[in-house]
Amino acid sequence: MSKFTNKVKSIDEALRCIPKSGATIMMGGFVGAAEPTCCIEWLIKNQINEITLITNEPGLSGFGRAMLYKNGLVRELISSHVGTTQESTDEYLQGSLKVEQFYPMGTWIEKVRAGAMGLGGVLVPVGVGILDDPELFPDLKEPKQIIEVNGIKCFVEAALRAPVGLVKAWRADETGNLEYRHTSVNCNPMVAMACDYTVAEVEEIVPVGTIPPERVGTPAPFVQAVVKGLSLEQHDDIYRQHWLKIGKLTPEK
Repeated sequence: MSKFTNKVKSIDEALRCIPKSGATIMMGGFVGAAEPTCCIEWLIKNQINEITLITNEPGLSGFGRAMLYKNGLVRELISSHVGTTQESTDEYLQGSLKVEQFYPMGTWIEKVRAGAMGLGGVLVPVGVGILDDPELFPDLKEPKQIIEVNGIKCFVEAALRAPVGLVKAWRADETGNLEYRHTSVNCNPMVAMACDYTVAEVEEIVPVGTIPPERVGTPAPFVQAVVKGLSLEQHDDIYRQHWLKIGKLTPEK
């Protein structure tokens, strides 16, 4: 390892750069699947508040990201909706969660992709004539910009980036190369590339050379810190118990 930079850190060491208040954080995950569970718990334990959270959807009720809203830690949500967790819905309806506008999921990830690729933004025809209704998002600072390309009206959607990114992968090597599996290949790879400081929470940390080059989902230069999270077995048990609790699974006989 002498010629490589070892990016493996404790979770405290990896996350201590996050401001106590007012941080903008982009986070991977999809309705509770492949969330950076331990990083979320650290945010709650350390009461990191007034967060601007950039995420595809708010999460899953009673679990993971939902606990950030329950603890009143999220000031603003930049997402596609608030409806997958009761906690985010409650905060939104009470006026405690700022939402200037929602984006269709495809638009949201394209904005993140633009941020990851160094683009200024993207042209999106989806929602023109609906999402630009001035009564729909009255808190918008200025109207959504529209231009016409080849006879098609499109929104000019600016790229999304964040100072801090928290992602979940299956495993990483010591330099920060990430390998994803199954549902962890949701928003995580793109989020990892769209942030100035990306922390990858993984189930396994392996020696350099273990991950085949064609299996690297995020190359090491995009990752600044790697933290060991829960094992695959621990995650499976947490998900199983939660789905049993909310009635989405039936107990085995």
